[in-house]
Formats: sequence, structure tokens, C-alpha cells
Amino acid sequence: MSPASSSPGGLVVRRAGAPDSEDLARIRIASWQAAYRGIVPDPVLDGFDPVGETVTWRERLAGPAAAWMWVASIVKPFEPPGLEPLEPVRPLAPPRLAGYVAAGPGRHAGEEGLGEVWAIYVDPEAQRRGVGRALMAAAVHGLAVQGFNEAVLWVFEANVSARAFYERLGWAPDGAAKPFAIGGVAPIELRYRRRLG
Repeated sequence: MSPASSSPGGLVVRRAGAPDSEDLARIRIASWQAAYRGIVPDPVLDGFDPVGETVTWRERLAGPAAAWMWVASIVKPFEPPGLEPLEPVRPLAPPRLAGYVAAGPGRHAGEEGLGEVWAIYVDPEAQRRGVGRALMAAAVHGLAVQGFNEAVLWVFEANVSARAFYERLGWAPDGAAKPFAIGGVAPIELRYRRRLG
């Protein structure tokens, strides 16, 4: 997918930039609070600082990480192909980003030469509307263009809906697992893998 391109109808996926920092902070916080309740301790989820998150994103996007990030916006109503929405998908009000994905070289031991989807999050108000599919397509294409033949991602074992989403898109667990220490607990993450070609 090109640096700025349209997905189904009114969904636009493009490279992320520093002006997106506030939206990225909002999406990350809202997504964590919606998806990880019961997996990550409540004090962690309720303790996010939107201002601090925004500053972190601004700093991150001022560096090379921006080359590995894509964002999605719903710019006009559309009907996502292959999905069955109750009504056409409409832009978020007020207008804002609907999701983001970050992907690049594998970050963990034994993952040299592999691509990795580092993070993918969709605004809870925009989920199940084709946004995640479009973002994942951008990440997979971006990794393939960079010469990666295979990619991995890590997902909480208890995050059943995310695992089902990945499996629908051709990802499968490869047997690797590790604890993720956060807030005094260590939920298990599973590694998923797929070919990119």
C-alpha cells in the first residue's frame, strides 16, 4: 500500500506523522482500556496520562519510527467489503483518526530476519468496520516491500477477540510464548506468524 492510499470507499490509510500524536495517544489509551480490562491491572489502565502519551508519540514520530507507522481515517461513509455492518460506516465525530499500526524488524532474540507487527490498535468506536484489516494490509505490504518474507506478532493469550482477528487474516500461533510483566502481574503472550508472499 502506498504511503497514502484509499482502502474500501471512504477509508484512507497513510503514513503517520507528528501532527497525529494526540490521536495516537487517544487511540492507544482507549484501546488498552477496552481490550485489556481483566488482563492488565486496572490501576495501569486507569493511570494513563493523555498529555504524557501525546508527548511520547510526538518524540517517537520525530524519529525513524515514523517510517514504520500507518494511520487510518474514515473520510466519508462506506460499506466495507466482506463485512456485514448494520449501516454504512461513517466518519468519527469529531473527525479524528480511527486506528494505527506499527511494524518493522523483529525485536526479540531469534527473530532476526523476520518482520514484526509491533502494535495495531483501532479506536473502539471504529472497530469491526474494516479499519483493522486495512491497517494490517498496509503493515504486511510495508514489511514485504522491505524484503521480509515472514512476520510475527505477539498477542495476549487471553485476548481471544484479537487472536480470532489475526487468525482470520492468515496468522497462526507458532508455539512461542512469554510472560509480559506489567503492574505486578505477568500475563502470557503468544507469538503468531505468517508468510508475507
